[in-house]
Amino acid sequence: MVIVMANFVVELNRDGSLNLTDALGRRILLYMKSEPPGRKADLILHRPVDRAVASSPITLAFALRLNNTVRIMDKFVGIVNAQEAHLVLPELVGRFRSGQIQNAESLQALRSMQYDVIFTFAYPHDNPSLAGALHHYNLPYVTIDAWYEPSLLDRIRWMEFIGCFFGVEDEARRTISKIYEDVDRTASEMRSEGRKVLWFTDFQGYQFVTGGNSWVAHEISRLGSRVVTQDSGARGSIETSREWVGNKMGEADVIVFTMVRPSMPHISSLYPEIVSSLAYRNNRVFGFGVGYWQEGAYAPERWFRELATILQPSKSDLLDLRIFSQVAGQ
Repeated sequence: MVIVMANFVVELNRDGSLNLTDALGRRILLYMKSEPPGRKADLILHRPVDRAVASSPITLAFALRLNNTVRIMDKFVGIVNAQEAHLVLPELVGRFRSGQIQNAESLQALRSMQYDVIFTFAYPHDNPSLAGALHHYNLPYVTIDAWYEPSLLDRIRWMEFIGCFFGVEDEARRTISKIYEDVDRTASEMRSEGRKVLWFTDFQGYQFVTGGNSWVAHEISRLGSRVVTQDSGARGSIETSREWVGNKMGEADVIVFTMVRPSMPHISSLYPEIVSSLAYRNNRVFGFGVGYWQEGAYAPERWFRELATILQPSKSDLLDLRIFSQVAGQ
């Protein structure tokens, strides 16, 4: 049986072992009893793995969500180059502070840790730097590609990929199914037809706008609205200019400046055009809450419901926003 998920493949063999293909096309063999003779793969592991390392707080958030059903968090012993500020979910903060999850601040520190597998990510997409370094040092790794998936639901399917390593893929499927149902319910209850959304960032002199085929754009479309973008086919963020963003502000009903709790004085100092925009006049300019990345991965159905809330044309109850954040000073 072969199951093609998101950007990975799972194949169940007759002997109970699994063949996986990760985001970089690498072949992983997971066996439960004895290693199948004669099988070739880029990585061969006994499952469930006993010790794992995450390269992203998002991976830990996915694992923690699965941990609500089956305890797998005790298997995660490290994270690559993270700070406590990156871990906003209380249980993860506690594990980080207690040393249950140790911080590998460098590749040298990572190489000295004892683990079975490292979950890394495909960034930048055409030449993932961290995956390349792990390959160079012959470290056991697999690559997740949630960021470049075309929809929120494809993005969270990576929970199942992670679950395969711990023998909890069935539980992962059930969790994902419940999230699907919640998202579908929100989409039917809270559609906002025809809204235009400018979703961008401006950081350290660079400007990026979300692509029209990104997972963010897909979810905005699911709710009946669309993004303002330079490239309708781009799967991730694309580089743009401050001039382009400023010129497009007048078209947007909703503006999302992808920074944690931005202030209007800061945004308007970069984009004075914003104060004459419809989004500004209607108090529909938003940023991210502190827990955007991790809470959004842990509770994607809440992320989607908050997105639906900020797209509402009439005044909504914005006081309950936790993943997004309304910009003060509008």
